[in-house]
Amino acid sequence: MEKGKWEVKKALPEDADRWFELLTAVQDDFCGLDLSKDERHRSGVKENINRGIAIYVEDDTKENCPIIGAMSFSPDKNQITWLGVHPDYRKQGVASSLLGAVCIELKHAERIIVKTFCDDDRYGRAARSFYKKHGFEEGETFSSDRYPHPVQVFRKTLDRR
Repeated sequence: MEKGKWEVKKALPEDADRWFELLTAVQDDFCGLDLSKDERHRSGVKENINRGIAIYVEDDTKENCPIIGAMSFSPDKNQITWLGVHPDYRKQGVASSLLGAVCIELKHAERIIVKTFCDDDRYGRAARSFYKKHGFEEGETFSSDRYPHPVQVFRKTLDRR
């Protein structure tokens, strides 16, 4: 597929195993945690798929069409809840395609938020750079039992003209 021209699809229950393979491939970006083996995360992914709030991009030129990028989001909170792109497909427009699709999904939102690791945390560098490039602005920083490192909120106001 042409660079930057990725087709974004809504995940279906039969896509879960391919999604979990992506989780393993991106574990270095998430504090080394293999979320594919975390039952709480696995059940959350399945729930998001069933609720229609999980989207992905696949490489249909490869056998088994691996998922190379995925995102889940909360329409109730206008929030991106998870984003990952396979290391072999970074800087090819995969994450931008997913972000564009979620902006359409959240068409009534005035603002989108996302939480990512802080600036001084190596796990947050790529994500922070991506979100800033796409017009997100830094917000408050906080610690939580849900995250192994402090996180920072990023916000993007959507232009709905």
